[in-house]
This record gives sequence, C-alpha cells and structure tokens, in this order.
Amino acid sequence: MKNYFKLTLSVCVMTVLVSCGNKKATSPIEGTWEITHVAGIQVAGVDPNFKKGNGNVLKFSGNHFEKFTDGTKVESGVFSLQPESELINNSKSNYALSLNDAEKVSVMLSDNKLVLFNGIIAADGTEVTYEKQ
Repeated sequence: MKNYFKLTLSVCVMTVLVSCGNKKATSPIEGTWEITHVAGIQVAGVDPNFKKGNGNVLKFSGNHFEKFTDGTKVESGVFSLQPESELINNSKSNYALSLNDAEKVSVMLSDNKLVLFNGIIAADGTEVTYEKQ
C-alpha cells in the first residue's frame, strides 16, 4: 500500500510539472491584424477607411512579425512590445512597439483593436487602426 501511494503521488507531481511546463505565455498582440482606417496626412478624395480583405496585414507570433501590403510580404523579423502609457491625439497608448529594433511606436491595444501612433496628427503624424482577424 505504501508503494502504491508513492507511485500515485509521483504520477500526480509529474503530471502537474508537465502541464505547467506546456503552458506558453502569449503576447496580447499575438495574431493577425488587418488595417481598417488611417487618420492624418489624408489625400483629398481618398477614403481613409479600408474594406475587409484589403491585404494590408500585420501578423505577430511569438516574438516574430510579418507585414503585408496589398497581400505581399514587405517586411518580417522580430518585435518587442513593452507597457508604456502616453497621451497622443486625444487617446492614450498602453504599449510601445519596436519592429526589428527600429524606433519605437506608441500603440493602443485592446482585444480586437490595434492603433499605431506614428507621431501626432497635428505634426503630420498618422494613426493607423487595425482590427484583429
């Protein structure tokens, strides 16, 4: 009976260790994001809204990203995402994003919305909004 108890205890401990080791922490930006709107530096007569399936996508997986323009991959590499709060264009960012160790971009990230702030609109900056697919 004593050996049975030890065996059962050993199996339970191993199960807990294996299941804990299999859990992978994911970044809140993980997934595929498609552009839906651009604010700032508008061209007269051009709609700032993008239709679904437009091919302008950002994909994040682990610490890697891919950027697609009109369905063609134009950039890929590594990214970093750090918590950071900043007031921009009457909004508040909650992260700073850096692609391939380039200068960071302030980001407002929620469950299904990603906004990249490239400077401030009043100084020829843009706000690029993506929706999670």
